Amino acid sequence: MSTPAEITFFGPTFFRTSCLRFCAAAALLTAGLGGSLAQPYPNRPVKLIVPYPAGGPTDALARALGEGFREKLGQVVVVESRPGANTSIGAQACKASEPDGYTLCMLASTTLSVNPHLYDDLRYTPADLAPITNIASAVAVFMTRNDVPGKTFAEFIDWSKKNPAKANYGSFGVGGETHLMAEWLNKKTGARMTHVPFTGFAPALIAFDGGEIQVMMPVAIPMIIDRIRNGEAKALFVVGDKRLAVLPDLPSIPELGLPPIGFTVWFGMFAPAGTPKDIIEKVSAALRETVADKAFQAKYITASGMTAVTNTPAEFAAFLKTDDQQAADLVKTSGVTLK
Repeated sequence: MSTPAEITFFGPTFFRTSCLRFCAAAALLTAGLGGSLAQPYPNRPVKLIVPYPAGGPTDALARALGEGFREKLGQVVVVESRPGANTSIGAQACKASEPDGYTLCMLASTTLSVNPHLYDDLRYTPADLAPITNIASAVAVFMTRNDVPGKTFAEFIDWSKKNPAKANYGSFGVGGETHLMAEWLNKKTGARMTHVPFTGFAPALIAFDGGEIQVMMPVAIPMIIDRIRNGEAKALFVVGDKRLAVLPDLPSIPELGLPPIGFTVWFGMFAPAGTPKDIIEKVSAALRETVADKAFQAKYITASGMTAVTNTPAEFAAFLKTDDQQAADLVKTSGVTLK
């Protein structure tokens, strides 16, 4: 038989006190977890996927943007290069990542606008990627070796028709913008240039210097501008609809009597579809502020022959719709098929 003391020990007072202590402990634990989960974005390092090899100008731009992200939002950005398949590998990796804001992707016009019109078997669609902001656009120049006769594009066209075996142009990959634009020019002008694909700018430039190819269409980066100004190569026109400030004497495509090409090379920031809108907006604002800085532009954008672009996620999404149609027209006119 229990004693009165024992009855008091296990009675209502004991259970009431125990319950209060348990509830208090649970409340503290929940508050701790809630505080951890409610930490503002970002609270850990962010991965940035880039679909180009490390060491190039695009990689350098991505790393500089990562530093701007760190300065504005306080977290390290780790750049991960995922080159290959005309930027498709990087896009697939972006699509497969968690849409939590901790994977960002710097993709390009090739990825979002061109590839969907070239390939039937893409493992991603533009809908799989959420636009954040456009970063920069680039315009190429039509450049020939000095041993190619003529000083104008009209003279080059005549020479190419008579010497099709010698009028070789180098692209930076099958299906890339340089490939499509050169074939667009062939169709629109009757020029007879032959495609020689390379895996990137560096091997194409080596082939150009060695005489394996006679034509290149590189972006007007400082080393290309210096070659042209020093007379080491001839630039005939800008592969775009406007003249370039750094090479003001070069005519644009419309000045040659050709229709506007209507397509530009660009590099923009994306995230996996489904990434929360507030995170998209926060990242976009930080990147736009970074790119708007004049010193940043001079070092990482203008110096690479590009033009800074900053727009909101909504503006970028609207731009992509127009760009998709222009890319479709470019692919159709070029006649390039990779299906």
